[in-house]
Amino acid sequence: MLQTAISKPLLQKAAADLQREWPFSLFQHVIQKGRELSRQGLVYNVMVIDSDFIEGKVIDTAIHDVTLDLSDISLHSCPCGAEDLCPHVLALFFYVYGNVFDNGELLRQWKQGKKKPNRKAASVQTPSEPNTAESVAQWRKQFADLLDEWSARHRRRNDWPYRLSHQLFPQLVKNSPKHSAVRSLHRFHAALFLLDHLFEYGRERGWDRGLLFGSYEQFSWQQDVDYIADEWFETLERFPSELLPPSVETHIEQTIPYVRELLLRWGKASPSLVYSLYTTAWELLFTKEAQRRQEKETLIRLATEKQSTTLLLAAAHLAFLLGEDDEALAIYRQHPKEAAPFFIDWMERFASSHSPERFASFWAKGKQELAFYISALPEMERSPFVNEIGRLYESYARQHNKWDDYEKLLAACFPYSANRYVHWLLGQRRYHDVVDLYLWVDATAHDIDPTFLAMLQKQNPALVLPLYHRAVMRFVEAKNRASYRVAVQYLKKLRACYRSLKRMNEWQMYLEQLLAKTARMRAFHEEVEKGKLLL
Repeated sequence: MLQTAISKPLLQKAAADLQREWPFSLFQHVIQKGRELSRQGLVYNVMVIDSDFIEGKVIDTAIHDVTLDLSDISLHSCPCGAEDLCPHVLALFFYVYGNVFDNGELLRQWKQGKKKPNRKAASVQTPSEPNTAESVAQWRKQFADLLDEWSARHRRRNDWPYRLSHQLFPQLVKNSPKHSAVRSLHRFHAALFLLDHLFEYGRERGWDRGLLFGSYEQFSWQQDVDYIADEWFETLERFPSELLPPSVETHIEQTIPYVRELLLRWGKASPSLVYSLYTTAWELLFTKEAQRRQEKETLIRLATEKQSTTLLLAAAHLAFLLGEDDEALAIYRQHPKEAAPFFIDWMERFASSHSPERFASFWAKGKQELAFYISALPEMERSPFVNEIGRLYESYARQHNKWDDYEKLLAACFPYSANRYVHWLLGQRRYHDVVDLYLWVDATAHDIDPTFLAMLQKQNPALVLPLYHRAVMRFVEAKNRASYRVAVQYLKKLRACYRSLKRMNEWQMYLEQLLAKTARMRAFHEEVEKGKLLL
């Protein structure tokens, strides 16, 4: 029964927290709707787990699976999508509270804005805030103790990986230091600690091998990883940018080995995410030149020892941050396949950083490396890579009138730049050059979009003559009746072009020569006759 399964002091503390955090004057509608759902019997299948975690179903416009943690009232979940506390969570709370205490009295207190003193509830207090002088190692010891305590309480539950991120993380950061920078760093370490634990948990179950989700538990684990990673990025983005006191700089210095260890341990298990986590930390948290230079040298040494491409690419990232583009590009050239997406990222950064000198310097060296990237990439990835390069350089060319260099880039990357090159030439009304490109890649009229082909033909019928001639020969050489029929269709279009150009004598000479060359292809001649081309 609920009366014996729930700690009364904990329930009273939860009620006091609700009244404090959600004043009745501001949340009257939500509170009253939650109370009404509970009174109407629309809460059912309520379960109490370990005296503080509550689960239940609430019927509203749909059935909602609701959870609530009495030890921290902010830890709740409901699929209704509300950003804050919703009526369904309150309905579950009112149901539980009403089985132990008087909901009417609670509502009266809530309306009056008073909190009932409760000595027992006061004893269920969270630990005092950590001293800002504590070291990073002490923080992590506290995190480990909280994790052990939490795991012991919830080890029976199968969904504990999901509950790890959404319940344990807020508990780790609940009593952060008061100083804003230290508080942010404390939150950052909480995320780092849990990420390390989650990666270890996933490796034990073989979830780090890049396989598709095999179970709901694995899916929940991945959701956890993404949730904590988002906390990591958000904390870094909000990290104070003002001049920091020496004590905070000491904490930051102590943080470097832990971030590097994340890259060393899990760089292979989740390369894209871990690389992003690591490099973001070095952009937003570790900003001193001496720190970056020392870290770069450390990574190069470790990359040589471990034969690790990931470590080497991370070292190149630091080289770019230090403005050492030559060294970074030299590293990229050693591993062009893996470095190709990073080359694009840096190109985009420099193009959008309002520093044309840095972009021009980077591009002067980088464009000489394009052949290495293109040849190293799988065939299906080459066109997308070149298209991104072209898109970025086109933006730069537009701002700085570098159109000649833009065309040279497209020509150098052909045929992987074919679509972009064609659109560029069309914009310049260089239709002959467009056709020359198609002929260069051995395309025929059959390989070109009919609408586009019609546009070229409208500009000048003479442009498309070689494309139609090639299409005819391709289908004639296929030597089967079906292909002969297609060849005849292109012969008709070819005849229409010659007619519009008033060059029917040339058409007649061409047709006679074609029929002479195919004299032994009886089936083809039959299709030509059926197509009434001999009239």
